[in-house]
Amino acid sequence: MSKNEQRTGAIREKHGIPVYRTNPSVPDANEISRAKRVQIGDTHKGFVVDNGTGEILGRGAAFAYEWEEVDKERFVKLYLAGLKQASGLSKAGLAVFEIVYAALRETPGKDTVNLSQDESALAPATFRRGLRELLEKEFLFRSPYDGTFFVNIRFMFNGDRLAFVKGYQLKKSDSSQGQLALSPPA
Repeated sequence: MSKNEQRTGAIREKHGIPVYRTNPSVPDANEISRAKRVQIGDTHKGFVVDNGTGEILGRGAAFAYEWEEVDKERFVKLYLAGLKQASGLSKAGLAVFEIVYAALRETPGKDTVNLSQDESALAPATFRRGLRELLEKEFLFRSPYDGTFFVNIRFMFNGDRLAFVKGYQLKKSDSSQGQLALSPPA
């Protein structure tokens, strides 16, 4: 095992993208694992996955929420729309993500997915562009086997509840109010 492989887990690169022998998003068995919150996005908008057992929406804030029961098709559409908005995926990236997500829902418990442009309705250039985007943003990781990719378990959600939260923060008021000129008494 080379020094680079020990440090990053990558065994080589293909087209500038690291190739991994095992899924780099899966923690080692001897690694202490605590519930972690993973966020895609920035301080203004994002997609948060809390893989802990409790649901803490936030501290120091007030939240109003409403749960709605939806069918599987609507659930998937909501999930993909929220992901698109929060992660900044392009149309091509979102189209390939949708293919990955559908494949994962058919094979629960797996952290790999087989992707082939031949089995996709997407144009070859769109498929390659979307796949590259998912690799660059580490939604997927390249495996040593052609067409087989590791799924980043931190970002792929296979649950049955989903919440999108839009927050509002009160603008800071300018505390230095200008002084008004006083006119002399008449």
